[in-house]
Amino acid sequence: MDIAIKEAQEYVSKGGFESDITIKPPLPQAVTVSLTGWSSKHHISFGTDGTLVNAKNAHICLSEADLVALGYPVRVGGEVVLLNHIVAVKDSSGVEKSYVIQEQFPDETIGLIVCILGDYNGS
Repeated sequence: MDIAIKEAQEYVSKGGFESDITIKPPLPQAVTVSLTGWSSKHHISFGTDGTLVNAKNAHICLSEADLVALGYPVRVGGEVVLLNHIVAVKDSSGVEKSYVIQEQFPDETIGLIVCILGDYNGS
């Protein structure tokens, strides 16, 4: 299992498909950290009746170990708490966009965290 954890975390951050990501807590004067992870943004989704609809979907996948190594606050009381944290990532055209984490899905077997992102309109 240790080998699987190490390989999964390296694949996300050093596998050749990673993106530069910055993340900061939703606190005034919070420290921003930069790391690499997966990012995805597309405009296709499915409606409740199964038909395709135009809807923005953006998410990232990060290694919890990478965040911890940077001193980033990931857990409170043993639980992952990244909701409302602010993320910035560049799209395929090189334009950097900011998002807010709306949902978090930690995989506590291999140490990766998938975050569903929403539009961020703050400063």
